[in-house]
Amino acid sequence: MFGLEGELPRWRGERLLDCPGGPGSLPAVLRSHGLDVTAVDPLYALPPAELRQRALEDLEHTMAIQAASDELRPDFDLQACRREHLQTLELFLADREAHPERYRAGALPELPFHDGHFDLVLSGHLLFAYAPCLDGGLMAGEGLDLAWHRRALAELCRVSSREVRLYPAHTVDRVVRRHPYAEALLAELPSGWRGRFVERSYDQGFEGCLEGLELVRGG
Repeated sequence: MFGLEGELPRWRGERLLDCPGGPGSLPAVLRSHGLDVTAVDPLYALPPAELRQRALEDLEHTMAIQAASDELRPDFDLQACRREHLQTLELFLADREAHPERYRAGALPELPFHDGHFDLVLSGHLLFAYAPCLDGGLMAGEGLDLAWHRRALAELCRVSSREVRLYPAHTVDRVVRRHPYAEALLAELPSGWRGRFVERSYDQGFEGCLEGLELVRGG
């Protein structure tokens, strides 16, 4: 989802942040390739057993919603997706136990890191995805509005010295389109930053304009 295929040698020796990390395997996978990765998420304040139970409950809730939804392609294998998430959870839990110092409790739009602490910041499945339904997100209620997104993106840029990559930058629909918040934020990036939409092949059962957002500091 972040377009890191073929780029891993470039990021060895650099500091990466996964925000929000959630019960995800990205830090473990990147660490297995020799990368220096830290993850941050409010879930990490929970003890391991409680975190596992919370992650399992959230997964089953999400699967139930998707099974009842008509937003996914008919050929999308939801059970295979569930099995993959369960494998991911076990990998995450093992890596968190082995590297507890690399999992920090924290949440956007205020992160517990110094300015420019990381070279590359990765942010998946939070910005744009958790906007209100009426604005192209998942949330039936108020969700995370444009003002929150503006603060969150500024914070991701603050803690990065070089790049920020976000996914998705599209709406959550059967046939997706560029998220209006992403277009608005790209037009008003913090000073010194430039960005672009980048096509991704990450398959969540949607079709259409599957894009992420890449931001680069400097010229």
